[in-house]
Amino acid sequence: MRVLILEDEPSMAVLLEQLVKQLWPRAVVDLESDALSALDRWQRSGADLALLDWELPGMSGIEVLKQIKKSGSRTLCVMVSGHADRASILTAGAQHVDAFIVKPFDIDEVRARLLQVMAASPPEPEPDAPTVMPTFASLEAFVLFNLTHGLPGLPIESGFVQALKGIRQLDVEGLRALLQRSQRDPALVLRVLSLANGHGYARGPEPLETFESALRRIGLTGLVNLAVELSLLPGSALKHDWLRAQYQAFQRDSLALAEIVKQLGADVEFDVEAARTACLLYRVGELALLQVMQAWIDLGQTLDETQGARLLTREGARAGNQIKSQWTLPGSVRARVDAAHLLPEGTVRKEQVLMRIAGLIHSGESDQELMRLLARLGLPDTTVERYRVAGES
Repeated sequence: MRVLILEDEPSMAVLLEQLVKQLWPRAVVDLESDALSALDRWQRSGADLALLDWELPGMSGIEVLKQIKKSGSRTLCVMVSGHADRASILTAGAQHVDAFIVKPFDIDEVRARLLQVMAASPPEPEPDAPTVMPTFASLEAFVLFNLTHGLPGLPIESGFVQALKGIRQLDVEGLRALLQRSQRDPALVLRVLSLANGHGYARGPEPLETFESALRRIGLTGLVNLAVELSLLPGSALKHDWLRAQYQAFQRDSLALAEIVKQLGADVEFDVEAARTACLLYRVGELALLQVMQAWIDLGQTLDETQGARLLTREGARAGNQIKSQWTLPGSVRARVDAAHLLPEGTVRKEQVLMRIAGLIHSGESDQELMRLLARLGLPDTTVERYRVAGES
């Protein structure tokens, strides 16, 4: 099955793409952000289903709909529009649109509508397409498969996603509280930074290194779209008690690291907010593995907690590198996150040295390395206890 998505708003594009992959895991998805590119892609590759945004700069999605239907193709077309007026619906209907979806939409309603559309005219089966998912003899084999073929993402609480869906109905205090929670959520921090620095949004040579600056670029609608996208990924909602306890422990690690960085900011001049944003990603590898383990459980398997703990220790760093590369985290942010774990030899950048100091204080590792780095920045060793207390508060 092949699906064409024409959408110029990057957060909506990735949300629709993830929904399609959830419904049809083996579908080939083509993403295009302008009508001419979409038509060219369709003419070259075809599609069983096309999701077409109406409002686009230049040629509109309705023009793409006209061209597809005029050709006599069997491609099913769904218009996605912010306009719900009678004239818009009649215009699309006159072009024989197969379904009309109004933004903002409820993801469950869209899921049901797409299934209904495809059920009415299912694509022809591909003769060589595999019909079953791989089977795995153990949790370890399942984890290694995901590390090799791509991690699903990071966990996010379903109740939190529901709260974000109603963000525009909140008063000022409610909005502030929800945004504060958002900037402490590792999944959202990573995804927002990744998308805001991607080619769909990127403006200028300097990367966005803080959650706040990235959020200003993608907006509240983008934030909600990304939260919903994350919730569609396999294993995103941690239901197992042990997994939830591990998640909370890793969250405490990240927040403790952020408090140490804040205290360092009182003594050394550096970009504290960029460093604190990086702190939220301190345990992304372990968090990604928790999601894989929940996906394993969701397949009907049981979780051996001892084996799970062993995999977190052994594969956490590898998973962290994988998810940061997979979601194209900006290099400067990644360097800060990595430095909290290990400072590359010959590093001279103050921000990375400070992240390593914070990491050493939090973990209680290598007093010798800590004293050497403190001296390098002219910080007395008497400050360590103050930083440590901040991380424990």
